[in-house]
Amino acid sequence: MYSVNFTCNQSKTNRANLNKIQLWVNVDGERSTLFLDLKVNPEEFKKAIFSRRANHINRYCSDIRRRIDEYYTDCTVRGLQVRAAMLTEYVKNGFEERQYTVYELFDDFTEIIKKRKGAEIGHSTYTKYLLAIEQFKAVTPNKALRAVDNNDILNYKYHLKNDVKLKDSTLASYLTKAKSIFVYAQRNNKLNRNPFDTIKIRKGEVNIVPLTKEELMTIANKDFGIQRLNQVRDLFVFAANTALSYCDLAAVKREDIQRDGDVMYLKKKRGKTGVTYILPLNDTAIRLLEKYDYELPIITNQRYNSYLKEIADICGIKKVLTTHLARHTAATLMLNAGISIEVVSKILGHSNTKMTQHYAKLLDKTVISTKIEF
Repeated sequence: MYSVNFTCNQSKTNRANLNKIQLWVNVDGERSTLFLDLKVNPEEFKKAIFSRRANHINRYCSDIRRRIDEYYTDCTVRGLQVRAAMLTEYVKNGFEERQYTVYELFDDFTEIIKKRKGAEIGHSTYTKYLLAIEQFKAVTPNKALRAVDNNDILNYKYHLKNDVKLKDSTLASYLTKAKSIFVYAQRNNKLNRNPFDTIKIRKGEVNIVPLTKEELMTIANKDFGIQRLNQVRDLFVFAANTALSYCDLAAVKREDIQRDGDVMYLKKKRGKTGVTYILPLNDTAIRLLEKYDYELPIITNQRYNSYLKEIADICGIKKVLTTHLARHTAATLMLNAGISIEVVSKILGHSNTKMTQHYAKLLDKTVISTKIEF
């Protein structure tokens, strides 16, 4: 349903008994109103608006109605979802379509994910969106969103690859985040065509070599003589035995731990995806939880990774220790221990086993010790 109407309120006239004509627009039950510039006597308005004879009042209103009708039809032809506020905004802007800018899109999107941070998306994901936006602004001026074209996206991609010097996997992450912002604009009728659609995003594979059992035990058994390093060691070892990401590691609470007979397990939703994971706790994980009275000594991710570098140096491990490496190590050790990929997938909180295949890297010793029979 679409309608355009005009009123003039008798109760809010000025000393000359004049009041502004008020425009009312209704689109599918949604109403929007706007006071127009023309001031008239309300009684005179009633007579003029219903008069069959042309007069300055009904000509004024008819002209506005005609322009709104034309704009409404044009928007419909372009496939836009027309809202009542769009039509009154069009009149307010002097019958010109307001140009929604790319920076306004970024601001609106940032406000939305800021509200979702911590509940639906992790702090790390939120930060990545901000970085993707920051780099887009670095090479693209604030222009009308509909004016953003393929060249702008190619310039953005070139900037990330050659100026910022991002690796393929990180480059793909930035491009994917930026593309999703433009998808949001499409879904909210701010954009007809996504300029990212012509760009193929190649994610590229990150070759993460997990720790061996021996390397993990070297870290687990090392007493660093410094409380902060010993605590970070425990966090890393816990992650390498549970496959928890840092954001999920930080979210572990006493009340999340459940028991089924002799088995203690965690059942919780992943902070990044919202997918539920079920994690049986092994003896090492239980021992570490008991050591800290079921409240792990969480520190900031930045300090955590910094201390892990110290731990790697002290233990003589050449691999870069990160929470992601701990997750890879846990998943790989589980798979090499004979745990099915379906079970590991559920432990990791993956929505399907295809995602888990990324972790299915057999250790050399497992391959060598395999007896091949036909």
